[in-house]
Amino acid sequence: MKKKLIVFSSLLISAVLVAGCAAPAAPAAPAAPAAPAGQADAADEPEAGGDIDPMTIRFGHAGPNDPTDQMQYGALIFAERVYELSGGAMEVQVFPASQLGDTRTMIESVQMGTLHMGDFENAPMTGFVPETTWIDLPYIIHDYDHATRIWDADSGVSQWIRPIFLERNLRILGVAHAGMRHMMNNARPIYHPSDMEGLLIRVMESEVMIQSINAFGATATPIPFAELYTALQLGTVDGNEQPFSFALSMGFYEVQNYMSLTGHFYLPRNYVFSEILWQQMSPAQRAVVEEATAYTIGRMNDFHFANQERLVASLLENGLSINELSDEGLAAFRERGASVWPMFYGHIGSGDEARGREILDMIMSYAQ
Repeated sequence: MKKKLIVFSSLLISAVLVAGCAAPAAPAAPAAPAAPAGQADAADEPEAGGDIDPMTIRFGHAGPNDPTDQMQYGALIFAERVYELSGGAMEVQVFPASQLGDTRTMIESVQMGTLHMGDFENAPMTGFVPETTWIDLPYIIHDYDHATRIWDADSGVSQWIRPIFLERNLRILGVAHAGMRHMMNNARPIYHPSDMEGLLIRVMESEVMIQSINAFGATATPIPFAELYTALQLGTVDGNEQPFSFALSMGFYEVQNYMSLTGHFYLPRNYVFSEILWQQMSPAQRAVVEEATAYTIGRMNDFHFANQERLVASLLENGLSINELSDEGLAAFRERGASVWPMFYGHIGSGDEARGREILDMIMSYAQ
């Protein structure tokens, strides 16, 4: 155990370098949000103001009911901020742990207007907005600065993709960083794609992720997140791929022996609102939600960067073996990952492969 803790710092730094992610300086780990009680700092005083009609927003996500997990932390921050900004007129009911169904079911509910909003990963959204397939392409995101420039509301990428969401009755309110995804399994540490051969790896319901894992040499098996722990426990699959946060908060270290720092997928957390219900809201209510989202995304990003050392230390303390990859091993993964990109030009370009390639070129231009 002592030896593992000694090497923890270098492993964490390597995890950041694997993804090319030079994170900004992190603040101290944020405390869990307080109950709504008008306790905002002077610098954080609400700005929405005005007479606001009462409203209850139903908010769903698939993360654990644990305020030390980024998803629930953010949901509680959002609820608190909405309450403060609206002077108590608006409340948020948070439904964690897939209480309202799996992620795909919740997205469908948002699209149909039976659920106000949720915090969703991208992979299930590709079934509703195929153009977002680019987000899940392996090694498409160079670092967090690259991702931040892409998500900026004034970027060419945002101006292209946000109207497409609206056409599908989905409104993107904001996007937070949630880390890079790494391979986990019970058979052996992964140093090279050749080590993936013969492994059954669970993936999200995303064709690009399925093709990526298969290209890496394993066999991809889609399994809903809520069923993953049991599937690993029963040996239905050999492994899965997760960021540090879910590896810890969902207890996957209990049913997996190895984590290999492949950093193959970037994981965003998307705040998505029902466009049907958005159009039924007053301008004042919309302003509250928009301001609360902007505030929450900032807090979630702070939370993410501040907690990386704690997450890795906890995983090591709980017996998970974490290994780095050599430059040669990473290059081999990147090469196989790049072979997947052309398969999805048509998805990204709304059926036009040439347009899809142009969009990827635009996305990569923000990495400069």
